[in-house]
Amino acid sequence: MLVLVINLDRAPARLAHMERELGRLGIAFERLSATDGQTLEGVGEMSPIENRRLSPGERACFMSHRRCWQQLLDSGQTHAVVLEDDVFLSQAAAPILVSSDWFPATAGLVKLETYLAPTLVDAQPVSRLLRSGVHRLHRAHLGTGAYALDASTARMLLAASTKIDRQIDSLMFDPRSACFEPARVHQMVPAVAIQGLKLAKLRPLDDVSTFASHLYDERLGSRARLGVVAKIRREIVKGATRVSTMVGEKAAAVFSGRKWGVIPFE
Repeated sequence: MLVLVINLDRAPARLAHMERELGRLGIAFERLSATDGQTLEGVGEMSPIENRRLSPGERACFMSHRRCWQQLLDSGQTHAVVLEDDVFLSQAAAPILVSSDWFPATAGLVKLETYLAPTLVDAQPVSRLLRSGVHRLHRAHLGTGAYALDASTARMLLAASTKIDRQIDSLMFDPRSACFEPARVHQMVPAVAIQGLKLAKLRPLDDVSTFASHLYDERLGSRARLGVVAKIRREIVKGATRVSTMVGEKAAAVFSGRKWGVIPFE
């Protein structure tokens, strides 16, 4: 299994964090020097999903993941695990990172992390590894902190992403993406990885500032500025949509052999 860690040259503290995490599990990895949004020129494409222009950081993040997919193809290996440099790994991640023997034939892309947001998966896993099962994913579950993929899926994603017009996680883990079905996206349950800012919601971390997300600030800045009334209207619509989606998917899960809820981290 090829293990790649995406890390900015100007983020040595995050690299040290990943060396500790992977060293604790006895896992060797290759560092990929991340594309730096501060070096990009020009204006980002309009996102058809969010109707806003992508920020430099979002474009750079997308480009870094594309380079990981190309590195898998260049390596001649059959599978890779891609990790961003702010993830924490459970002990159960070790066998996943050592060998690709666990990777199901029915999958092309397996999300290893949890974003602590409700999603929908098949109730029964297609395979199991220790305490975790690999379940087919049916609803958006964003974040690209940790995932595994095979070479054919890497090739497909590269061909489909020559135009960068959305966030990388929307391309990979949102059913509205044309890549979602061809990638045969699955989810590890419980998850074996979680990003630092998400983990900080579950337990105290020594240095949360190391895992601060500059991409989130950029996304907010790239959105159209709304007046007070428009903001209130937006939040009401978002809240109503969230509740109706939750009720509908919980009901549908009961009759469809699927499971709705937050993916735990263990």
